[in-house]
Amino acid sequence: MRHPSYKRPIQSINDNLYQIHAEYPIDRVKDTQGLKDWLGCDVAFKSNQNGTYIFCKKIEEANIVG
Repeated sequence: MRHPSYKRPIQSINDNLYQIHAEYPIDRVKDTQGLKDWLGCDVAFKSNQNGTYIFCKKIEEANIVG
């Protein structure tokens, strides 16, 4: 399931925040790297608990100067 750009959920994974772009069943994903590139994501997590791959982008912390 792909999330529209205006409704992408944010999830904390390993103490980092990620914007979820898509989640697909493991058995439907044949090329993880290709799908990650196509979605414009920098990270893919395999969730054995849910039986899915979660494709997301890490949310970087802002450095406030001033």
